[in-house]
Order: sequence, then C-alpha cells, then structure tokens
Amino acid sequence: MVGYDKNDSMTSQEKLVAGCLSGVMTKCITQPMDVIKLRSQLLRKPKQTNVTYRVARRIFWEEGITAFWHGHVLGQVHSVLSVSSQFFVYELTTKWSSSLAIPDTLKPVKNFICGTIAGCVQTTLVIPLEVIRVRQMVVKDQYSSVFKGAQAVYRYGGIKAFYEGLSASLLQMGPQSGISFAVFSFVQPLLLSFFTVCPPEECSKGNKHRAQNIVLASSLAASTAGFISKSVTYPLDLVKRRLQFSSHKHNQKYKTPTQAQQLIKCKRLYKCLIHAYKREGFRGLFRGWTVTVYKAQMTSVFAFTSYEIICYTFRELKSITL
Repeated sequence: MVGYDKNDSMTSQEKLVAGCLSGVMTKCITQPMDVIKLRSQLLRKPKQTNVTYRVARRIFWEEGITAFWHGHVLGQVHSVLSVSSQFFVYELTTKWSSSLAIPDTLKPVKNFICGTIAGCVQTTLVIPLEVIRVRQMVVKDQYSSVFKGAQAVYRYGGIKAFYEGLSASLLQMGPQSGISFAVFSFVQPLLLSFFTVCPPEECSKGNKHRAQNIVLASSLAASTAGFISKSVTYPLDLVKRRLQFSSHKHNQKYKTPTQAQQLIKCKRLYKCLIHAYKREGFRGLFRGWTVTVYKAQMTSVFAFTSYEIICYTFRELKSITL
C-alpha cells in the first residue's frame, strides 16, 4: 500500500526504484495530453467551442504527430524525479508520523499533510526542468534540447526565469498532492475491504491482497483522487503555466507554430488570476479544464497503480529468493 507500513518487507530504496519505474511508464502514456493541455491553457480567448479538439487537430496538421511528444525526453526526467520524489517523501513523512499518537479519526488529515509536504518538495526539485519542458512543448525549435533550452531560458530571464511560477506551483501542487494522497489512502482500502484477504500461501509478506484486486481498487481510487485534486486546484495550474512563459521571447530565426504566437503570459500571480477573470469571467479560470482533468486522472491512475503493482512484484520476488 502507498505510505509507510511497519509490516512491509520492502526497503525505502526499493520503493524509490518503484517510484522511478512508475514515473517512466506514466509519462510515456500521458505526454500527448500534456501537450494539448498546455496549448489550451496558454491560448488567448478562443472564438470557437470544443477547444481541445481544435488544438489537437491544429498541432497534428501544422507540426505532425511527433509534436505530441515535444519535450518528451526532458518530460521523462521530470516525471521520474516528480513521481519518485513524491512517493519517497510521502513514505518518509508517513513513517515519521506513525510514531506520533494520532487518532484514526485524524488519519485523512495526517495523509493530507504528508502529501502536501511531498508535493512541495517535488515541486521545488523539478521546477527548473518544468520551465524548460513547458517551453519545449510549445516552441520546440527555440528550445530544441535540454542544454539549448536552459541557455534560452537563462538568456531571456536569468536564473530567476528557472523558477517562474514557483509560488503558484507550491500553492497548487502542495494541496493537490495532499488531496490526492488523502483521497487515495481513504478510497483504496475501502474498496479492498470488499475483497477477501489473500491467504499467506498465495501472497508474500506485505501483500495482503491479490494483484488483480489491487489493480482494480487502485485504478478507481486514483481516478477519484486525480479528479478531485486537480479540479480543486485547477485555477492555480492555469496561472502557473502562464507564469512559466513570462520571460519567453519569440526568436525570428526559429519556426514558431501559429498557436505559440498567440500566448497569454503573466508576471504576477494575482494579476494572472485577475486577467483571466476579467477577460473570460469565472470560466476563464478553468480554461483547458476538461483535457487537464482527463490527463490528471490518467496520470494518477498509472502512477498509483503501476507503483502498487511494482511494489507487489518486488515483494513476491523477494519471497521467492528468501
């Protein structure tokens, strides 16, 4: 199970490896939706409805199918660091909090706080990579590699440019991770309680349920967690993306997609929120919400479920070798 369990046979290092593998698998599947989501969030007020479909179609016709994987290499590094650090810090904080006399009624609050800490650590760790990756996904030629991307970011905004959107990221990712871990840690055991416990002769120490039951319960719990956590914090996600583009300047030497020429950029968190509200009303704060929530649910499902199954496999392999 996600979080510390004193009866678990896995070490912290093994869980860190599980988090890394989970990050790789998750990013391979969710990268195209990340690109579509980002373009939707950064566009000026669209004149048509069904923005997600139109954005995806224009990306395909103007830039080709490979454009859906712009920034994927850096995205993999970002995903591995994000997922592994989140799970690892959550394991450490839940382990520490287990020594405290916290009543069961406050367990969801404990999980929320531990998840929030994990989200803040992860955000601070990966935001320089995220700024480069976000720009790669929109203007690939201008930020063609990690090194060139870092040079371009520094040239346009200095060291501070690598931390554009940090305040919005912390305000968004802290609570989002906290809600996600709290909801998952509540819903998954609830669903697993409907299944019979795996007998000792079938499962190794630490694996209380069969693999198929874990997959089903984890997928449903993660989907719920992804939907709730992203919906609650979405306006800050929108603002974060616009802040991360604030120092970007178009370079005439590079081909710039049509959509990338119409980006909304902000320099202040509160001004970003006010601008979105004044320009498009309350709905403007949820621009790109549909594709973002789908992507959040997919990311949550693959991250949590793959992490659980990798941990399950490690425990089974350890029981065989012992």
